[in-house]
Amino acid sequence: MKLSIETRPSEQRESVLTLSGEIDYETAQELRTSVSSVLDGSIDLLVIDLSGVTFLDSTGIGTLVVAKRICHSMGVKLDIRRPNPFIARLFAVVGVSDILGVPIPPGTVSGRLPSPRERGVTQPA
Repeated sequence: MKLSIETRPSEQRESVLTLSGEIDYETAQELRTSVSSVLDGSIDLLVIDLSGVTFLDSTGIGTLVVAKRICHSMGVKLDIRRPNPFIARLFAVVGVSDILGVPIPPGTVSGRLPSPRERGVTQPA
């Protein structure tokens, strides 16, 4: 199954990308193109709805992380919504849940390493 992307404005200064299918090496460019096309200065919020995503590989995860960073640099909030339980666990295991703003499912161990500050390590002055 390939990737299907439905783009629609939701509210004023908001756009929603609803994804269905697979986000992988072959389809990640389609997602990058869609994200770039809505980041034209007319929105404050980009919602990416993952409810229809059936497969996500490392390229797809990387594409979402880069989209988050680009949105942040442009002053646009990126909201990842409705990942299925497998994808939500995948985000946690890979360690990108915090970056993408996706809650870690109960019982899932995050792969994110704690920062030195979180470990109580202080930097020399």
